[in-house]
Amino acid sequence: MKRFFVCLMVIIGILIWSSSLYAAAEPERRFVEQELVAQGVDPAQAECMMQDPRIFIQSDIVIKNLFYSTPKGSKKNPDVMEIDPLLVERGKRFMKENTEVLSAVEKKFGTSPRIITAILIIESRLGSFRMPWNAANAYANLAFLADPAYLEAIQNRYVDKYPQLRDEATIARAKRKAKWAAVELGYLVHIANHLGIDPLGLSGSFAGALGPAQFIPSSFWIFGIDGDKDGMANPLNMADANLSMGNYLRKYGWREDAPLEQKRKALWYYNHSDVYVNTVMMVYERLGR
Repeated sequence: MKRFFVCLMVIIGILIWSSSLYAAAEPERRFVEQELVAQGVDPAQAECMMQDPRIFIQSDIVIKNLFYSTPKGSKKNPDVMEIDPLLVERGKRFMKENTEVLSAVEKKFGTSPRIITAILIIESRLGSFRMPWNAANAYANLAFLADPAYLEAIQNRYVDKYPQLRDEATIARAKRKAKWAAVELGYLVHIANHLGIDPLGLSGSFAGALGPAQFIPSSFWIFGIDGDKDGMANPLNMADANLSMGNYLRKYGWREDAPLEQKRKALWYYNHSDVYVNTVMMVYERLGR
């Protein structure tokens, strides 16, 4: 009986917390809906999306994005991510098996098969890494942080484990994330509409990045290229992702004969992390051995 009572209290506590989060997010659903309309999304589609049950409170997305989105180095070398040597060997086979498309990227943008493959290894294990998160819901949950009540509910739930949630720097970052996510959700809808697919059916990372190259929607909207000549640029398509990566890297200064710092700067625009840049350059070099 005592055990039953304890379990009942836990369940009641979870329900109360969940209902507080849902209630806190309701005004923000309307805010996100308005943001989508402001970005050119049809009002009926924006309203339908925000009422869809696939947009739901998923607070762990917020925590992951606030505290676990920055690449981390290994214990052995804190400046470089740990990369399985077998992935590098797979990368060498990938370059041989995809010579045609990688050569086309190099010819058009001057980006070698090595740099494209190195990024694919880091971003998605050459397209094999499972991306289980609903990308639209990831962006929606981050956008909900613009609502003070939702942010407060997150703080109350997680502050014991993450006391920095009360810090001004973290609060300011959460607000920036909210604005950024609302914009990215708009681009996600535009991409899905262009492809003729359901925007709520797109899977990605917990940060909402899409496909083997892990493009955020705004970047793919700008740099996306149709690589397989089917008439549409699709971030989930490997050929399209490869051409789009070449386009992006060239725009930000990548040249195979460029000085090291220029190469590093181009990669930094892809991911604002020195650890990420160090790791890509390490894999890039290993692929040439």
